[in-house]
Amino acid sequence: MVLKIEYILILITVILIASIMGIHPDSKPAINSKGDKEVTFKDFSLLELKVDIQGKKVSAHEATKYTNYLDLKEVNVSDENGHNIFANRAIYEDNAVFMKDNIQFTRNDGLTFKTKNLSYDFETEEIETFSPFILDFNGSIIKGDNLEYNMKGKEISADDIVASLLIEKL
Repeated sequence: MVLKIEYILILITVILIASIMGIHPDSKPAINSKGDKEVTFKDFSLLELKVDIQGKKVSAHEATKYTNYLDLKEVNVSDENGHNIFANRAIYEDNAVFMKDNIQFTRNDGLTFKTKNLSYDFETEEIETFSPFILDFNGSIIKGDNLEYNMKGKEISADDIVASLLIEKL
């Protein structure tokens, strides 16, 4: 009886060795979906040049260029109409910037708002927030969600608005 178990163990060992020798694993390089880091810049700026005026400007304290996008830190986006957007972090990709962390938007007529994340499309000049915001316009405070601002048409819309309006007597 002992002899038969040894033959079975030897047969299993031979099959195991044959199967291990028949496997040829291939090593393939990993592909990072974010792209590969190419270069890092300090005090980085992108400028849009127009006839007789400076167009949009994106500046950052630090920028890291990846294959498909730029990762920006301490960002300021401004345009020729006096709009400024400040953020701690941003991703610049496909003619749009996606900002997060401590965002403040200011306009030269006194309108400002703060939020946690924001996307800005340079072609359509539209801003969208995906989190709660606080908007201040000359002392009037407006809170809400999902703010959309069309800078060309100067149209603002939002959800779940709660407002505290300051009305001055003439």
